[in-house]
Amino acid sequence: MNLVDALLESIEARDETVKNVLVGLHWIGVESRFSAGMAHVSKGGEGLALKDAGAILGRNTREIAARLRSWAALDACLGLAALCSLIEPEGDPVNVNEYILSNAPGRVVTCIGRFPFYPKVQRVAKWSYLLEMNPRPRELPLSAAEEVIPKSDLVVINSTTLINKSLQRLLELSRGKTCVVLGPCTPMSDVLFDFGATVIAGVRVVDPHRLFLSLAQGVMLFRDIQGIQSIARFRDRQNRWKE
Repeated sequence: MNLVDALLESIEARDETVKNVLVGLHWIGVESRFSAGMAHVSKGGEGLALKDAGAILGRNTREIAARLRSWAALDACLGLAALCSLIEPEGDPVNVNEYILSNAPGRVVTCIGRFPFYPKVQRVAKWSYLLEMNPRPRELPLSAAEEVIPKSDLVVINSTTLINKSLQRLLELSRGKTCVVLGPCTPMSDVLFDFGATVIAGVRVVDPHRLFLSLAQGVMLFRDIQGIQSIARFRDRQNRWKE
């Protein structure tokens, strides 16, 4: 079974309807009768076309979550937000950035995603790589993962890679390494541990109203989003701060 199918299978028992949905400039929010989730807007090559736009409220949330299988980026984003709204957001309110920085000194680090803490990683790591879909100077394309992850000690992966279906392969390459899956659209599910993650870090929506107000007003930066709490969970809870 692939990663996306395993995540969708994990929420099969949830029989909820979509209570609220917002497709913002930078983020998508979905609130089910159970909880709420969010995902970063990825426009992809097809632009902003969304299947069944205007007819999502009241639909079965699992049906919307299944759109994560789609290769249309915006539909997959909506599916990811719906999936997250059906997963219990269990985790400790810790700053996973501190964990990453405490594990980076003297190690080879690969970051998939342009994380704001990356310059600090660069300063303390033995060597570091930054991979992006559209790389800037001194960054590498995502295809470089096949070469650089095997020689890395610490791998940090943006959970938006679920949208372009690359996360499963990135986790396979990261087996046996310290591997953090990070971002507000991270499904806080043990399924990610089963596929190779050692740390999962996402958010708990504590106030859906404030979250949707932020998204509706075009908030772009994660740190400016209201109504959420950063959380993390560690596969090895007995040794969570140093591996």
